[in-house]
Amino acid sequence: MTEASAPPERLAEGEFRIGDVLNRAWSVLSRNFPMFFAVAAIASLPDLLLSNPGQDRGVFIAAALLSDVMRRVSQAMVVYGAFQEMRGAPVILVESLQVGWRRILPVIGLAISATVLMAVGFGLLIVPGLIVTAMLFVATPVCVVEQLGPFASLERSAQLTKGHRWKIFGLLLLAVPAAIVSEAVDLAMEMVDGGALLASVGQVIWDAIWGAAAAVLVIAAYHDLRVAKEGVDTEQIAAVFE
Repeated sequence: MTEASAPPERLAEGEFRIGDVLNRAWSVLSRNFPMFFAVAAIASLPDLLLSNPGQDRGVFIAAALLSDVMRRVSQAMVVYGAFQEMRGAPVILVESLQVGWRRILPVIGLAISATVLMAVGFGLLIVPGLIVTAMLFVATPVCVVEQLGPFASLERSAQLTKGHRWKIFGLLLLAVPAAIVSEAVDLAMEMVDGGALLASVGQVIWDAIWGAAAAVLVIAAYHDLRVAKEGVDTEQIAAVFE
């Protein structure tokens, strides 16, 4: 549980700024890092299957799909907690997990659908893949908060991100330094005794840190997109949880 914080200042209708999203995400994450880290750590375990370059291609594809499923499930598990923080209410892990668990099947369906669409996009060219990724950026919080099915969540995410996808693309670029840090951690761990084991542990830790940050970033972007496009406030968005 965390101390209740003052609700953030309401954005002006029609305004969506990367700086506001980053500030909101940092405020939420910094106050609840241990909780969100623990959820993301469990979700990042399938990433270990992706670290062996010599493994069977089928295993690699299955691991990549499982990784995306777990990433979105971890997002679903922290949606409630993130909105509780944004509205200045206490954050309780059990309640957050319960809310996410109630939407587990739609989120899994969403993850599979989104992974297929992004794979098709990147299979055509890099640019179409990035466009699809930006379109579907907030699909998971949509699925949890608005209680929509997988395909309706994808469509709703595309609607919310329309007109702001260049800014969403800017948020996606944060994955580049995250990937660089991940590689640096692996190299550093492999240079000491027991390198392979330490590299795996280091990968899980870093993936959990980045996973927690990315989950909160997506939720903050969803919040700000709804405020900007619909003129609602945090209390109105979170009223669905009452």
